Amino acid sequence: MESIVTTPAGEPFPYKEYFQEKKEAGRTFIGLFAHEMVPLELIRASGATIVPLVFVGPEEYAATGGAFMSHSTCVFARNIVGAFVHEDIRFYKHIEYLVRSNYCNGDFCGTEYIARELRIPAIDLAIPIKARPYSIDYFTAQLRVFAQQLASALGKSISDVEIVHQATLHNAARAALRQLPATGIRGVELLRRYQEAAVLEPAELIDRLNALYFKNEQFIVKKNTRLDNIPAIMLCGDPIFINDYFAASLEELGASIVHFDTWIGARMGDIMVDEADPDVFRALARAYLTCHGLERLVPGAMEARIQRATALVKTLGIEGIINHTLKFCDLQAIGRDAFKEKLGKLVPVLDVERDYSESGLGGLKTRVEAFIELVKGE
Repeated sequence: MESIVTTPAGEPFPYKEYFQEKKEAGRTFIGLFAHEMVPLELIRASGATIVPLVFVGPEEYAATGGAFMSHSTCVFARNIVGAFVHEDIRFYKHIEYLVRSNYCNGDFCGTEYIARELRIPAIDLAIPIKARPYSIDYFTAQLRVFAQQLASALGKSISDVEIVHQATLHNAARAALRQLPATGIRGVELLRRYQEAAVLEPAELIDRLNALYFKNEQFIVKKNTRLDNIPAIMLCGDPIFINDYFAASLEELGASIVHFDTWIGARMGDIMVDEADPDVFRALARAYLTCHGLERLVPGAMEARIQRATALVKTLGIEGIINHTLKFCDLQAIGRDAFKEKLGKLVPVLDVERDYSESGLGGLKTRVEAFIELVKGE
């Protein structure tokens, strides 16, 4: 595992070999489709390995998924379903359980199809959808039920002590993620670290970041601002998943992303669980709802996004924003116009809605190049 975790920063991470080692160690694989609202601490406290469904493929994956789901379903969900059908992402085949939640329509429909048609047992987690005084109480109760279902499925107990231990480990990993901007890495390199953070266990992630940056005497810290006439761009909205060409395409076109304000991005470092809370389930519920709930719960979701992006523009010296929406993603599509209108008063905003096809690359290239020229003031 040490050789895998120390893979050079500029090379793709060997996920296949990583999961192969986990499987050979006898770990149970649990597939996680439920975005950032499922406490990872609970799953890892069970001793299972999380396989996040964040590995996408070419456009034919989405086309295949569209044969089983409505074509108006989120293209990401259809792509994931297609990945299971094509079986090219080999470690998906080793998933023994799925986490199924109501985070969004694509999440629920995707896991429903995979669980039913591929006969993978699903463990349910209900997430509150409205911001109400009782939301934390409700989520606390649901987390207890989820932990009980997980323990029953795996045939083992999950102690509060182990959950707190996992909270400590995850807090440390998230603290390390918050240090990444200080290294000055950007673009594809920065995105790869966040993508790896979605997969690696906390101690593995810390070891990797130490080896690459924090304890690497050969690493030279860079400036995380305008660099060689390349403006500082922030990407908001939907994340760029593993295997997606979009980030590399942006970099080739001169869009240097210095901040990924997405749930596979800088927001991964926001959650901090109160390890001293005597009720660890309530601590988890409060941490996850407080950090990510505002952009999931209604009312006020879009207002929260706008306020956060506005603060980042001002504190980070952002010169332009790419608002990234995957087709038919309900959560990001709602309020796109308001987001662009509000943030457009501060910096130029490029609104990009896309799927995983490469047919629109020509038009995207033209739009991105024009956007960069606008940001530069040329």
